[in-house]
Parts: sequence; C-alpha cells; structure tokens
Amino acid sequence: MNRAKIRQPTWVMTFLLLAGAALRLFGLNNISPPGVTHDEVANWLIDRSILAGEHAIYFTRAYGHEAGFHYLQTAFVGLIGDNILALRLPAAFCGLLGIAVTFALTRKLFGKNVALMAAGLLAVLFWPVFYGRLALRAILLPLVAGLSAYFWWQAWQADARAAKSFALAGLFAGLSLHTYMAARAVPIFYALWLTYLAIFHWREVKQRWQGVVLFGVMFAAVAAPLVIYLQTNPSAEFRISEVDAPLQALRSGDWQPVLQNGLKLLGMFGFVGTPLWREGVPSAPVFEPVVAILFYAGLLLCLWRWRQPRYAFLLIWLATSVSPSLVTINAPSYIRSILILPVLTVLPALLMHSLGQLSTLLRHLSTRSSKILLLTIFLFYAARTSVLQFQTWPNGGDVPFVWQAAFTEMADYLDGRSDLTTAAIAGWSPSTMDSPTMTLLRQNDDLPLSHFDPQEGTLILPAARPAVVIRPSDLPLDPVWETQLQLWGSEVEQDGRFTRYALPKQPAIELANPMDVAFGEEIKLLGYEWVNDRELLLTWRVTAVPTAPRQQFIHSLDANGSQLADTYRFDAPDPQGIWFPHWQPGDLILQHLTPPALGEATRLRLGWFDSTTCTPGPCQNLQTVDGLAFVLLEVE
Repeated sequence: MNRAKIRQPTWVMTFLLLAGAALRLFGLNNISPPGVTHDEVANWLIDRSILAGEHAIYFTRAYGHEAGFHYLQTAFVGLIGDNILALRLPAAFCGLLGIAVTFALTRKLFGKNVALMAAGLLAVLFWPVFYGRLALRAILLPLVAGLSAYFWWQAWQADARAAKSFALAGLFAGLSLHTYMAARAVPIFYALWLTYLAIFHWREVKQRWQGVVLFGVMFAAVAAPLVIYLQTNPSAEFRISEVDAPLQALRSGDWQPVLQNGLKLLGMFGFVGTPLWREGVPSAPVFEPVVAILFYAGLLLCLWRWRQPRYAFLLIWLATSVSPSLVTINAPSYIRSILILPVLTVLPALLMHSLGQLSTLLRHLSTRSSKILLLTIFLFYAARTSVLQFQTWPNGGDVPFVWQAAFTEMADYLDGRSDLTTAAIAGWSPSTMDSPTMTLLRQNDDLPLSHFDPQEGTLILPAARPAVVIRPSDLPLDPVWETQLQLWGSEVEQDGRFTRYALPKQPAIELANPMDVAFGEEIKLLGYEWVNDRELLLTWRVTAVPTAPRQQFIHSLDANGSQLADTYRFDAPDPQGIWFPHWQPGDLILQHLTPPALGEATRLRLGWFDSTTCTPGPCQNLQTVDGLAFVLLEVE
C-alpha cells in the first residue's frame, strides 16, 4: 500500500487540529469573550479553594458544580497563575481533543473518509468553537463521553483487548457524570442502547456478556460517589428546580411545553438559534442551509437503517443528548445539549460521503472535485465562525454586560496608571463578584481598590491624590453625587465603555449635623444632613478594612420609640456565603437615601451588624465607643 495514502489522515488531521486551535486560541484573553462572566469568576474561586486544600466530589458554590473540570482547571491555575488564560486553556484543549475523539469514533463506525469530514466540520463549527473559548465545565462532557463511546465500539468490534476496552468505556462513562449536569443523559443513553442491542442483536450481546457486565460495573463504581452524594444532599442541586418547568408540566400531564421544546430542538440545526446570547448568536442555527439539509437527510438515513447498530447508535445518542434541553426552559439550549458534539457532524458527513459514492465526479475523497467541495465547505464554516465569534457575538445582545466588557477596559486602564495608589470602582456586585473579577482581569494586583454600588445612592472617594472614581458608562452615579463631583472640580472623561472621575484630592465635606461616632474599629460616622424634602445625606470614614460582611440598618421610629419601618444596605453576602472586603482605610463613603415611613417618624436608629451572625441569630451589631449598638438621628 502507498505510504503516502497511509499517512494522509495524519496530515489532514494535523491541519484540521491547527485550524481548530487557531479558532479556539486566538484572542482567548478578552478579545472574544470581551471580558469575564460571574460564572467564570465563580469557577476560579472554586479552583482557588482546591489549591487551598478544600476537596469535594461536588462543590455546592455557584448553584452546584461537579468536580471533574475544576481539578483540571486548578492544575492550569496552579501552573500559569490567576488569570483568564489559565481558566480558558483547559476548555480550548478539551475542544481540540474532542475533534480527535470524533475522528477516532467515526472512523470506527464509518471509515476514514467520513471521519475526516466529520472532524473537519467540528473543528470550525461555531458551537464547539464557542464553548472551547469559555472557562466553563460543559465542554469536558462531550470529550469524556465521546471517549466512552469510542472504547465501547473498540470492544464491540474486536475480540482481543475486549475486556480492557469495555472497562475503559465504563470508566469514561462514569467519569462523564463528574463533568456537567447534562451528563445525566449518559446513563439514559446506555440504558436505551443496551435495550436496543438486547432486543435486536441478542446473539452479539450473549457473545460479549462478560464485557457488558464489566462495563456496567465500572460505570456504576465510578459514578457511585457522586450519585450517593446527590441522593443524600438533595438541596445541593437547587438550580435544577429553577429551570425544569417543562418537566414539571409533563409530570402533571401537560405535554405542550415539552412538545414545543422538541420542535425548537429539531429546528436548531437549520432554522432557529438559541434564545440566549450567553449561549451563542440567536439568529444563527447550528448549520447554514446546505449542510443543514445534509444533516436532516443524514437523520433520515439513520432512521432508514436503524436495524444496523452503528446507525441506531447515532439516533439514540442524538435523542438522549438533547433531552436535558427538552425538559428545561430556554430551548434550544446549546449548553444543555452539548453531549451531542461527538456525533453532531457525523450525520452531514455521512451524506457528503454517500453523495460522493453516487457521483462519478465525487467517487473518491482523493478526486479533485471532492477535495474542492470539502475545502469550500471547510473554508466557509471557518469564515462563518470567525465572523460570529469575533464580530457578531462579542457586541450582540447582553454579551458586553454579562461578560463585563467595561470592567475589562477599566482593568486595562488601571494597569496603565502607575501613578495611582488606589481607586474606587462602581459596579453591580461590590461585596461579592466585583473584587475577584478585577483581580482576574488586572495584571497589577498591588493597587488596592474600593468597590461600591451607585444604585444604592452610594459614592466612595478614596483618600489618595488624585481621588479616582471609575464606573461602567451604563451604570450612572446617583444624580446628587454626579453633581457634587462636578462642583468639587473633578475631571470627567468617558473612555470606551467606562467613565472616570479624577479629583485633585479628597474634598472636605461639611454637613449640617457633624458627628464623630466610631462603630467598632472599622467605620466612623462624620455627619448627616436633610435635603430636598427629607432626603438624607450621610458621610462615613473607613478606618480599617472590615473583617466580615457589614450590613447597615436604618429604623424609622415614632415619638414613642416604636419601630415603624426599616431598610438595609450594603454587604449582605449571597446565598453561597461569598463576600470580599472591598473598602480601604481612609475611604469616604457618601450616601444619599430616603428612609422609610418619614411621614410619621421622629427619629432614625442607625447602625451596622455582621450579617453572617444572623442565622440562627441574633445579629451582632458593631458597638460604638460608648458601648451602644446604634445612634439616633433626629428627623427634620
């Protein structure tokens, strides 16, 4: 046999993997995606906890995470450091290995030519490229499950090494459950697949029964720790209850939501895209019309030849892969259907190959016409994915907001200002995700930052010279403080997606009612003033970095001292207990607010407490120097 022909798949696969690598690695550090999501930041926090010695089979943070991808990602963080590239490289490599697994699996089932076509299309298709660029665990599922399928077919087709291959198939099937929630479809697939084989190919099953049992034992053994944990901790997966409305409707006898989802899922390959920008481009289905027709024709071909195990395998895999999206909201969901990736491009590749066999011009893959056709499809999808990934998606819908593009630009600005000693950052989640987000995005972590939420009527002015405040341009400051910054002579400049204010120094603020009341050793009340018909201005000085979440309470009291109403502000941690210190010593905290029930109130009771002490309670208040848990302010 001609050695060049033997080496041909190697050279072609090398080219395909290089093309796939270019699409997955170029601009991975904040070109596309344009920043970092809270989900990616949450992943990093779990990785840091692993490096700190916290180990688990299932992490309950961030709505619950299977542990598999985190240990892989943690290795990259430990080697490369705390940055976006370290978080996303594991996903890119999983995506590239997924191309190789699709080639190996398809070659087992349908031969070299179909395998090269399927791998080539998967290398440049937007869906797998997109998830190969995010620091999320889902992309590990198709890789591990695809390896399970590959070893299954290796065992099924060969007598030698059958036991070892069946064991490896079970091992990877079990490991797949440790990757992502949608892996719950894997045991459903194998249950249906073994049922099919038992009914229609019982003789072959009897010949391999020991291997099948070994597969099942290995599968169960590897999956068991996670299954036992989730069974004994049912509240760990509360996220499922937030998205399973179609499943609940089905259980109550209402088929309509599931049927509607089924139509959407069937149409996503050529007619409709995902409804969420965070999962892709809503206007772009998986395939454009030509390859979509080939996909649907390949589906019909599998239905026609369902008695052959390899075609039935594709059908059952496709059906079970989309089942998580079928019974949840926001269908078609690409991330919940991600298990489909190992076989997604096999169906159009089957039709390409079949057409080549029927045509005298396209009879062999090596003919010029066939190569031109395949190269044209390959280049078209590479160009389509490039446009979608680097132009359409980063600027579309809520992508700049979800991926915190403004924070990315703010971090670049701060890294370029070597003269700054501190700065205040406006954001939507100052006590939880803003601080670690900026830690990931910045190169210079030595610059201390203070974070605040302007939607609460708050402004922080750092004590440094100059006093610099930065906010996303689509997150305005409270109008009172916006006006005051201009009156204080701040330089205001909009730069891309963010706006910055620079004061020569922290201004001296004189309110009508000056005070000097320290709460603990962390924060001091400097004064208050009533303005604009009972709107309250408060000024605080941070004296030390808080050691725990500090939440402010304001109680409106009547003439008898009875509480009429209350309001709470600042640092309540999220349900997962995430909180980060985000005030620096010397910061001025300015508040503009309207206390409740002022029509009947004569005084306000004002103080701070540690919100982590309120369960089971009572809350522990910060004490004043006089040993009081609050101060009283007169209502004017």
